[in-house]
Parts: sequence; C-alpha cells; structure tokens
Amino acid sequence: MAVTTDAVLADTIPTVLESARFTEQFTAIMSGLVWRIQKELHDGKNVNVPTFGTAIARNLTEGIDNTVSETMSDSLVTITPGEVGCKIILTDKLVRDNNEDVKAAAGRILGNAMEVKRDQDLLGQLANAATTLGAGSTATLGQIAAARAILKGNPVSSGGPAPGNPVIVHHPYVTLDFVDVMTPLAPIAGTAGTGVGASNLADEVVRNYGIGRLFGMTYIEDGNIDTTTIANTAKGGVFVRDAFILATANALDYETERDASLRATELNVVSEYGVGVYIDDWAVTLNHDATLPA
Repeated sequence: MAVTTDAVLADTIPTVLESARFTEQFTAIMSGLVWRIQKELHDGKNVNVPTFGTAIARNLTEGIDNTVSETMSDSLVTITPGEVGCKIILTDKLVRDNNEDVKAAAGRILGNAMEVKRDQDLLGQLANAATTLGAGSTATLGQIAAARAILKGNPVSSGGPAPGNPVIVHHPYVTLDFVDVMTPLAPIAGTAGTGVGASNLADEVVRNYGIGRLFGMTYIEDGNIDTTTIANTAKGGVFVRDAFILATANALDYETERDASLRATELNVVSEYGVGVYIDDWAVTLNHDATLPA
C-alpha cells in the first residue's frame, strides 16, 4: 500500500509555495505603488499612522522679539489588519506522481488568488479620493491632466501638494479610449486640430499598444479594477505613493492538514494585512466608462 510520508510532502509543498510566492510577487501591481508598512509582532491589533497639521511662518522685524509660537497637532489614521486565506488540496496521487508542472500550476493558482484579493482591496481605496473626475463617461486626456494639476496644487490646509510623482492606474477597457484618441484612424468629433495622431507617442502606441507615460506620469493598466458593481464603469485613479497605506502583519503563512478519508493533504495559506487612505487629497478618482470593447 502506498503511503504519503512527510518526506514526500517535504518535497512537494516547497514546490507549490515557491511558485505561489513567485506568482504573487510577479502579478503585484497596486502593492508596489502604495506606502507599505510592516506591523510589528505583538504590537496590538491596529496600525496607527499620524498625520500632522501645519504651522505658519511669519515675517519678522529686526530687533523685535518673535512672540508668536506655533503648536503641533496631529491625528491618526487607524488600520486594522485582517486575515485573508486560500486553501488548495494536494491529492496523494499528485504527490506520488511527483508531477512538477501540476504542482507549479497549483502554486500559481494559489499565489494568484492571494494577490488578486490584495490588489482588489487596494484598488477599492481609489474610490475614496477627495476628488472624482468623470461620472461614468468616456475618459479624456484633459481629465488626466486635470487630476495631476489637482494633486500638485493641493492647498497646505489639505495636506499640501502631493509629494513625489503621481501614477495613473486604470482598467484596460478605459485604456482603449485613450488609445482611440491618440491613434485616430479617422477624424474623431471634438479632436480635430490636435495633431495627436501624428505624434511620436501615437507611433509608440500603435507598435506596442502601451501608453507608457501621460503628462509625466506612468500609466499602468490593472484588469482587477471592478467593472460589475456599477455596470460597465471602472474607478481608477491618479495618486502618489503616500496617498494609500498597505499595513502587513503577516505576509504569507501556511499550514498543512492531513485528510485521510480524502486521501489528500490540505495546504492552508493565510496573510494578514489592512489597507486604508492616508491623505485623500493626494489622490483623484477617475470614474469612467469601461464597456466591453466590441
């Protein structure tokens, strides 16, 4: 009688997990664009991040004492990490067959599931920006430029100009609207005289179907943006790294459990993290039509 031993599983599980971790890292989009905080062990259930108020600098008169002092004030952004998990089952037959392709596929499925969930959680924060442009309408280049201006012109009373270079994240269906504007094969109403179709950018888009950068900002597509909660509508965004927080308490942990009657071993994978908005004025929601291209 064939017996699945710990030694055999010791060879199988690392293969699955290695593929899972690689897939999770390879497919990560939003997690690489936000402020990442590692929660310390045994440090309570919440992550508290302070935001500080502003002070006022004043003109002084030579020989006159500066009698006005400023006070520091702060408020807290509180994020509570929660558990996210996924389970796959490794059958004894799979282990006995020692099929590396199948085990790697199991790992890819596992890693993708965990990353899609984390990505969707972060993407959901894009709807919480202080400003929204578009109302489910067709995206325009003007709205992208306006979003950048809003971030860089943000008043000191609301956190000041957004630090660093913003990025644009949107759904691939929305990207098509920008592609249509930048590479017109026929005149498009309202775009005559722009000269966009003759630009080097248009040539690049035609060759690679990639926008790359708009108005100095990196453009990134993310197909995990929700288009079903509000039918055919996607909420992307323009934001800087510090606008959103990913607080991780446990990146990836796993535990095996034997199921004798099923003749299989469960591989339970758990991550613990929380997401939130640090300063909502450092992001702009882009609410655009995302109808399936036809």
